[in-house]
Amino acid sequence: MLLPFDAVGEGPGVVLLHAGVADRTMWRTHLEPIADSGRRALALDLPGFGEAGFEPGPQSPWEDVLQTLRVLSTDPVALVGNSYGGAVAMRVAAIAPTQVSALVLISAPAPGAEPSQELSEAWEAEESALRAGDIERAVAAVVDAWTLPDAPEALRERIAAMQRRAFLLQQAAIEAGEGADPLGDRLDALADLPMPALCAAGALDKPDFLQAAEHLAKTLPHARHATIARAGHLAPLEQPAAFRRLLIDYLDGVSRD
Repeated sequence: MLLPFDAVGEGPGVVLLHAGVADRTMWRTHLEPIADSGRRALALDLPGFGEAGFEPGPQSPWEDVLQTLRVLSTDPVALVGNSYGGAVAMRVAAIAPTQVSALVLISAPAPGAEPSQELSEAWEAEESALRAGDIERAVAAVVDAWTLPDAPEALRERIAAMQRRAFLLQQAAIEAGEGADPLGDRLDALADLPMPALCAAGALDKPDFLQAAEHLAKTLPHARHATIARAGHLAPLEQPAAFRRLLIDYLDGVSRD
């Protein structure tokens, strides 16, 4: 399936994959600055988010991303993913490494990691509300779990709107299972990937994701590790200037190597 996208600029492709509490609009303030750095910035909606519905059958969002990339670019692209978007990016890289020039993983989950009690409780609060058919309670649970306590109200409202839209879209979809995971629970499945990678997390993120960034950086053979000060799980939204500086500086360094 060809995924909805926004594209700005010309040059090497930088493909932005959103978090599971967001959609492609989370990247809207980043598109022009990335384009100004001499690149083509592309933000995609993953299936079940934003303007991207589901097609019948098992869902394999990494295949949808790859199919879209084959239409949008004849050259390898840098894949940038936050949280769920990072998980999808890793799987695209695993099945089509020649299509990926670099990986940038921001608060991405490590394959096979056991969730902490804090993370399990966050998921359960969301899922119990959805089981009860209470979308507003589920949205509130998501916002509470994935924004920092002092997050601006405008940011909380923006995340709530994106998540509400996703819940409604997913609720209306035909029930579909998940496709085969090319990584499964195997962190070591990443150990042979050839592309350079940056594995980062917000300094105030949940321990699960701080540890995941470290584990991913140790496993990917050409990776470096970073933390983003004063950011939690959604660094591109919480600290946009710092995130963007880290991203562009990293991609500039990769292009020089």
